[in-house]
Amino acid sequence: MADRSSDIIAELKELGITRHDALVIADCIITRKSCSWMNTDPVDDKILAELNELITKNDYRISVKIDSIPTRNKYIWDIKVL
Repeated sequence: MADRSSDIIAELKELGITRHDALVIADCIITRKSCSWMNTDPVDDKILAELNELITKNDYRISVKIDSIPTRNKYIWDIKVL
């Protein structure tokens, strides 16, 4: 896949994903490396559904799992390359 990270980041931000999360997701897609991270940027079911639609539509061949830790107001992202 040609480096189109700026396009991918823009698409992700349009979904409501924060810049930091978009940068990491784009890096996983471009480098084909699995990764995980934790932050406090909120993610809801609508954003996750739209993200999964975008992944399928563009055949990014990754899976995204987000676990919420409500007592800490944190979200754990887990990106796996398929």
